Amino acid sequence: MKALIVRFMGVVAVVSGLTGCRTVPPMPAWDLGAPGWTVQTVPAVWRPESGGPELVGELMVARTEAGARFVQFSKQGVPVVTARSDGRQWEVGSSLRRGAYRGRGVGPGRVLWFQIDRVPPSATGDSRWRREVQPDGSWVIEDVRRGERLEGVTP
Repeated sequence: MKALIVRFMGVVAVVSGLTGCRTVPPMPAWDLGAPGWTVQTVPAVWRPESGGPELVGELMVARTEAGARFVQFSKQGVPVVTARSDGRQWEVGSSLRRGAYRGRGVGPGRVLWFQIDRVPPSATGDSRWRREVQPDGSWVIEDVRRGERLEGVTP
């Protein structure tokens, strides 16, 4: 009986390996100084969750006409969160958590960093995100469900 269970588990492992989901490989490095990239850097304040502490830092948004975009929030020159997408694949990582998350497509709609397309960010039809742009150039994006919030000033 034990041999039958071991054999069954071996078959399950092989079938799972052949039909399971594939791991998405890391994206190659990008040269944001290469022709075709538009890069903007502005002061910003990020609150990861409702009632949480606010982090004051710098937001860099880089994008190409082809749809690739790179978003990074840093504090005193140290990257805190980096997200990027090329339309086919995305990845996001943070110095606050181990590892990076990757997937196919443009990026999950629930992740703040994939809501930023330029500075100031443009409006979206997704009711989860509230966006405001003030006449003085300040702007805010807020997740109305969780309270995550990013504020910035456009020079």
